[in-house]
Amino acid sequence: MIDEVLNKAAAVELFEGEAVLIGSDDAVPFYRAVELFGEWAAAFINECREKRAYFEIGRDYSGWGACNDERPFTEYFYKTGFLKLVQEHNYLHIIKAHNESRGGQLIDRYTEARLRRLDEREAEEERRRAERKAKRAAAKAARETAEKKGDKQV
Repeated sequence: MIDEVLNKAAAVELFEGEAVLIGSDDAVPFYRAVELFGEWAAAFINECREKRAYFEIGRDYSGWGACNDERPFTEYFYKTGFLKLVQEHNYLHIIKAHNESRGGQLIDRYTEARLRRLDEREAEEERRRAERKAKRAAAKAARETAEKKGDKQV
């Protein structure tokens, strides 16, 4: 099972080493992708198919078979889909390494401080908007009161 991040050249090389001809294109069967990357890959593939997101049928993956006992249906990745799976694999490894590293802790601390400052600015801006709104409402009420007094004096 692959347990390190892969750059594009390594991912393409892996695809080319694992691909078989299905129809008129090279492809890696789903079962083989799961053997390469582990159980998370099966769950991820299933989730993406259920949501009809991330993997595009016909572009990233397809299937072959008659959906019966004699010719069961099987699905496979084209190169684009396989590379998307590698991207997710890399993402999971990067996040794990980030969380375990001193550099990740530092960038998280700075990010939290930046987000806190942004929240404070937004709260201040919201306070100012509310203040302006209250002033407009008070001015409007004062005008209406003055107009009513003017009507009563006539």
